[in-house]
Amino acid sequence: MPDITGVLLAAGHSRRFGSNKLLAEIDKLALVLRAAASLSPCTRLVAVVRRDDLPLQSLLKEASIELVFNDRTDSDMGASIAYGVSASKNSKGWCVLPADMPFVLPSTTQEIVTSLQQNATLAAPFYNGRRGHPVGFSHDLVNELMALDKEPGARGIVEKNIQRLTMINTNDAAILVDIDTPDDLRSSIEPSR
Repeated sequence: MPDITGVLLAAGHSRRFGSNKLLAEIDKLALVLRAAASLSPCTRLVAVVRRDDLPLQSLLKEASIELVFNDRTDSDMGASIAYGVSASKNSKGWCVLPADMPFVLPSTTQEIVTSLQQNATLAAPFYNGRRGHPVGFSHDLVNELMALDKEPGARGIVEKNIQRLTMINTNDAAILVDIDTPDDLRSSIEPSR
């Protein structure tokens, strides 16, 4: 099967959370590791992290997750996507997931991966008509992805190529659930289980 790389975006600062939210535990497992598990259908997994986030690096290394460093600490999510894609630029495609989305079902990711392996240019899950994560990008978009910098993500690439988007309707409400604050974490339930 063609190589699809999971890109876990873990270089944020957790400003609204007040501490490193990716290390917060949900059922005794760090939030970031739950998000990583959501990308388990990918053939490779890279986590994009800040070089100064040593506790997160240690946790991810312990879980045998490949690290990619985002040295642009002032950058937005777009730069993290660019770093992750650049580190795996020979992949057939990428499945991109923000690391603060810990409840996405691996079966949802598998549908994205399968779409990319079947030559979709873009693939995204939809719940009740709303697009969520992870989003899949084929190698056709490698140069656009590697050129991202101050963008808040790859939304511009998706919108520019919307006619090439494979929509995957799902019952997985977690594709819309991210954790930004302690209240989000406290009130979070696994919406699709």
